[in-house]
Amino acid sequence: MVSQKKSIMRGNGFRNLLFLLLLYIMGSPFLEPYPSLDFFAHISLSIALFAAVYTVHRQGNRRSFAIALLLPLLILYWLGLYDIIAFSRLGARLLFSVYYGLLIYSFVAQIKRAHRVDTNVLYATFSLYLIIGLFWGSLYLLLYQLQPGSYAGVLLENPQYLDHAFNYFSFVTLTTLGYGDITPQTAGAASLCHMEAIVGQFFTAVVVAWLVGMFVSDKKENTEKV
Repeated sequence: MVSQKKSIMRGNGFRNLLFLLLLYIMGSPFLEPYPSLDFFAHISLSIALFAAVYTVHRQGNRRSFAIALLLPLLILYWLGLYDIIAFSRLGARLLFSVYYGLLIYSFVAQIKRAHRVDTNVLYATFSLYLIIGLFWGSLYLLLYQLQPGSYAGVLLENPQYLDHAFNYFSFVTLTTLGYGDITPQTAGAASLCHMEAIVGQFFTAVVVAWLVGMFVSDKKENTEKV
C-alpha cells in the first residue's frame, strides 16, 4: 500500500502569490516610464502584498500580525508616492523590510514542516526566493535613503526608478551575477551585499538539495511499500 503524506500547504495561496510577484517584478518596470500606466505598477505590488497575507500560517497569530503590519505599510506606501507626509517613504521602507522578513520566516517554517514535495511546496519555495530578493532590495533602498551615496550607478540617477533599480540589484547579487552597474560605496553597503550573496548560495546549495532529497526519499518509500 502506498503511504499518503498530506501537505500542510493547501489551497492556491502560494500559486497566486507567485503569479503576482512575477507580474510585479517582471512587468511593472515596463510601466513606470509611462506616467499614465505607473499607477498599475503600484497596484500590482499592493495586491501581491495583500495576497501574501493568505500564505502566512495561522500558528502563533502570525497571520494576524501580518495583517496588522500590512495596513500601515500600504497607507505609508501610497502616501509616500504623493509625498503627502514627509516621513512616509522612509517609514514605508522600514515596514517593507519587516513585512518581507515576516514572510520569509513564515515560508521557511512551512517548507521545513513539509513531508513531501508537491506543487504547493514548489510554489512556496519559488515565492520564498523572490521574497528574499525583495527583502534585500528594500534594505538597500532603506540604507540608500538613510545614507545617500551608499550605492552608486547609472540606474540610480533617476529617483523615480529606485525601487526597481534596487530590486534588480538585489536579484543580481542574490544570484551572484555581479554585473557591476550598481556598486556599494560604504562598508555597511558592501556588508549587505555579501550577506545576500551568501544567502543566495545557501539557498541553492541547501534548500534545493533538501527538496530533491526529500522527493527522492518519498518516491523510494512509496515504491518499497507498493
